[in-house]
Amino acid sequence: MTKEELEKIKKYKDYPEGSGSRKTYDSVFLPFEQYLGKYYIQLTPKQKTTWERWYIRYIKPAFEESRHAEMIKNFGYVSIDKHNFKVQSDIYQQLEQENRMDEETKKFIGFLAGAGFFEQWKLTLKDWMNNNNWYNPYLNTQNQKTINEILNYQNGLNYLKTQLPEMPFWKR
Repeated sequence: MTKEELEKIKKYKDYPEGSGSRKTYDSVFLPFEQYLGKYYIQLTPKQKTTWERWYIRYIKPAFEESRHAEMIKNFGYVSIDKHNFKVQSDIYQQLEQENRMDEETKKFIGFLAGAGFFEQWKLTLKDWMNNNNWYNPYLNTQNQKTINEILNYQNGLNYLKTQLPEMPFWKR
């Protein structure tokens, strides 16, 4: 974060609790664990709706072979060949023993793999989970926690669930 960006964010200190600007301020100046406790004890109704929409429309059908055509249509692929179900399954299997994640999150990451994320960025699952730039590997900054760090915090999974559907990778 540049000095100018930091100065701009400092101006949000006295904004009202609950405002987006105050959340931005807190994301920079509160200790991460405190920030998670303040904003991610549970998903907001909007965050929950976003997560559920992704899970119902894309993720769940991607993991049920009889519904693959439905997922392809919902996601907007031109053909079933555009999604790599083998890579999706491989990544999901690598996550099966990850007890800090629920099944939905494991499947979401599997879906991310099937959509070509790891191939595009030439990353392994392990490298991605230990990468400070996991949200957007295109950026060359080191100012985020890794997924492995996030999952070690109480409420970290809720934070991750809000970030995964918002990743720049999905903007097409």
